Amino acid sequence: MLGFLPQASNAHGIVGERFFPATITSDDPFAADELALPTISLGNHEEDYEFEYTKSIVRHFSVSFGGGYVDAHPPGDARATGWENLEITPTWQFVTDAESEFVLSAAFSFEIGGSGSKSVADTFTTYTPKILFGKGFGDLPDSMALLRPLAVTGVVGYAMPGTHLASKSIEWSGAVEYSLLYLQNNVRDQHLGAFAERLTPIVEFAFESPTDRGGGGTTGTINPGLFWSGQYTQVAVEAVVPLNRDSGDTVGIKAQLHFYMDDIFPDSLGAPIIGERQ
Repeated sequence: MLGFLPQASNAHGIVGERFFPATITSDDPFAADELALPTISLGNHEEDYEFEYTKSIVRHFSVSFGGGYVDAHPPGDARATGWENLEITPTWQFVTDAESEFVLSAAFSFEIGGSGSKSVADTFTTYTPKILFGKGFGDLPDSMALLRPLAVTGVVGYAMPGTHLASKSIEWSGAVEYSLLYLQNNVRDQHLGAFAERLTPIVEFAFESPTDRGGGGTTGTINPGLFWSGQYTQVAVEAVVPLNRDSGDTVGIKAQLHFYMDDIFPDSLGAPIIGERQ
């Protein structure tokens, strides 16, 4: 049992016996009440300070609001600071299979052009439909028991800028994670202790591949990290490693403080606006 989540059947990221932490580089596939504040990214001659708030409307349907502040100082170019565009993303979690630890969702992001600072944000709106999934490997046979704590999440989106001056692109991202909590509670007691059993080693990635002629090659980052997840909060830290020279020339770092609103305020701010959680 997920002992640190007494309302596990209702809590964010729970599918059967599997707890999926909230990823910080790629979107996770859950329509839940949560707040990421702040998410800080340092490196590649830029500092980003971001937030995201997600509110459930009805069970398995939520809307998120995200944005942030950018301080960019590329070598040889003028410094640029200001607010990013506001991004609004409705998400529908339409498959949740507890037995196979599988979840599937659909989302549609709107990055609202002109809502941020002209120095750092686009003046046009970008529309991005997405498919998101998560899969735990708790159904592996006994001969592969030590692999049962593994899980993967993934996102595939198609970004469509509202101008012919910017290329359309495929955005694909995801995570491979190994849950020490799952190992402890569902595979073998390793006597890890209350703190260590809540850790999840993880490798995330986020890539962008332009589809228009002249749009350039694939860029992105690979982000190994470590998450600590409690009942109400999560702390995550990742390295940010550029995929290639076009993606950046320095290794950065990303950190996030995350709040599970559905567990902090289960009967008010963390509950759907319409209907019940169950």
